[in-house]
Amino acid sequence: MRFPWHKYSEIPSKRRNTLQVFITDSCNLKCSGCFAKSAIERNNPHMGIEEYKNVLSEFLKKGGKQINLLGGEPLLHPNLRRILHLNRERKIKTTIYTNGYFMDRYSKEDFKDVKLRVSLYCEIGNIKSVRNLPKTDIPIEACFMVSRKTSLEEMCKTAEHMEKNYDCRAFFISSIRELDNPRKEFFDDTEITMNLLNYKELVHEFLKMYNGKMEIHVSKRGVFESTTTPAENKCRFANYLIGGKIIQCPYDVVNLKFQKDYEFEKRYCQQNNSCLMSKIILKKK
Repeated sequence: MRFPWHKYSEIPSKRRNTLQVFITDSCNLKCSGCFAKSAIERNNPHMGIEEYKNVLSEFLKKGGKQINLLGGEPLLHPNLRRILHLNRERKIKTTIYTNGYFMDRYSKEDFKDVKLRVSLYCEIGNIKSVRNLPKTDIPIEACFMVSRKTSLEEMCKTAEHMEKNYDCRAFFISSIRELDNPRKEFFDDTEITMNLLNYKELVHEFLKMYNGKMEIHVSKRGVFESTTTPAENKCRFANYLIGGKIIQCPYDVVNLKFQKDYEFEKRYCQQNNSCLMSKIILKKK
């Protein structure tokens, strides 16, 4: 299994202290692989602006640099534009993770200086299919979530469709939940996670087949290592849920491992010597 270095060069990446803020529990889908489903409370659908301002204040005091907005479906939050404005005022890098179904409710200007990452499972299907996305001129990135059901053909067709029909700058390959391991120590409530070796093989085959121009981002998941960026084993992530619920590592969301506070670059990674949430970035030569 040789990595196709003859086709790609790696772009150095810089990790940032990142807070993932779950701004809404409301969602139009019920995905079996949703890692936040156990943390969502339907009686508390949207985070209020005052709570969000308090979150920002604490985040900046702790040396935060980037906020990821999640849900639920963040594009359903009635004050999303106000939230993005607050982030811009404070010069906070912002990424939104969305299923993309409601992009046509917004304009390109709404997402100025914001990265919109659209989660996809397949080219054609009932849930998170690229064919279900509305047409838009908003620049986006694709986040293709690999599962046991994923085929190489489906993955290649999805990448091709995103590149031809959308202003898609990057194709980010990740996995639904933790990759399968003998202990199942983090995610054990779904059977659709892909075997570790199969994930590695699928990514390798995709990289050999892909002939487009998008950047390819690959979630390391413990099987890929960077040739340009040193590994880090101190946590740069934290998660904040509506009502002040805090979980440090994204891998702990399913297990509802709540704590009183969070801190960046102090807690050692509980997975291995390198954060499984990190990625490598590849560009065609």
